[in-house]
Amino acid sequence: MSQLTIYLDEESLRKIENAAALEKSSVSKWVKNKLIQSLDNQWPANYSSLFGSLAENDLPPVSNLDFSQDAARESF
Repeated sequence: MSQLTIYLDEESLRKIENAAALEKSSVSKWVKNKLIQSLDNQWPANYSSLFGSLAENDLPPVSNLDFSQDAARESF
């Protein structure tokens, strides 16, 4: 397993140590879990800023759709 060295101010280290202690975890394990959580399965930070960025007329209208190539649907 790889190792990583980081430099922190005393206050940040104290907060991390306290948070790790509350979760009954080592500092190393706590930091590793937080890094993994922050990198996995999340939308990009600015993703929500895209909402409303297109005006209604920015996309061309869809007309005359041909559904003849669609797969048959199961009837219930």
